[in-house]
Amino acid sequence: MSNVLYKQYDPDVLKKLQMVQTEMLKDVLEVCDKYDLPCFLIYGTAIGAVRHKGFIPWDDDIDVGMLRKDYDKLLSVFTSELGEHYELLTPEIDSRYACTVTHVQRKNTVFITEMTKDLKCNCRIFMDIFPFDNVPESESEQSKLLRKSTLYGKLLFLSGSGSPHIPYTGLLYHILHFGCQIIHYGLKLFHITPSFLYKKFKKVSTSFNDVNCEYVTSYEYTGCLKDKVKKADLFPLVKVPFEDITAYIPANNDDFLKKVYDNYMEIPPVEKRVNHAPLVIQFEGEDPIYGE
Repeated sequence: MSNVLYKQYDPDVLKKLQMVQTEMLKDVLEVCDKYDLPCFLIYGTAIGAVRHKGFIPWDDDIDVGMLRKDYDKLLSVFTSELGEHYELLTPEIDSRYACTVTHVQRKNTVFITEMTKDLKCNCRIFMDIFPFDNVPESESEQSKLLRKSTLYGKLLFLSGSGSPHIPYTGLLYHILHFGCQIIHYGLKLFHITPSFLYKKFKKVSTSFNDVNCEYVTSYEYTGCLKDKVKKADLFPLVKVPFEDITAYIPANNDDFLKKVYDNYMEIPPVEKRVNHAPLVIQFEGEDPIYGE
């Protein structure tokens, strides 16, 4: 079975994209350092840092994490510090953006994927920022919070697109696709916007941030409770080389990555690789390049 979440890049295009994203990461980290806002590589970007000292060879995005208070501070200074070349994308900023994950986007570029082709907002070359919020001690509270955050996250995506990736074929695919279409047009009929659903999602995700909790997680990530991490295991951050710059990973990065990926140092087969390989990519000042 082919992997629809992985496509082969033109090597020159991928290398150029990774150079742009490395510059984006460098610029964001400089602002975070200026304001003493810990910002750390996570998920595939952290794997790339420890396994390849940079990008995973086929990867085409950057993921970083921050505690919510640091994330909020970064957003408050973003325009003054980074607004010349970058813009933020959240449903609160652009109600056409139907995704929980915050994008830092490079202005005057284009990056449209199979997942974002139905969105009406400007989709550009980006990096992701995942705010980490408190996890309640009670397992029943955890389950309740997960159900609500997952529900709002899925409704948020379906408010922008009625055709999400469905990893099935045959009759089950058609049933699920039809269900997604019904939800999508139902949300539109009742004028339930991505901005409204994002506010609901955010309210749920931050509902325990005033409580002293041992664990944090990013509710933007679907496996968030399995991958919760102790605050004590995040800090102090560890400096690591990433391409031609220096970045940071959590103090107990190995444990965090094993929770998410198990044997993360093993190179996965092609059928298990994931990237965003765009339908359209355009670098600043250049003509667009069209994928398959």
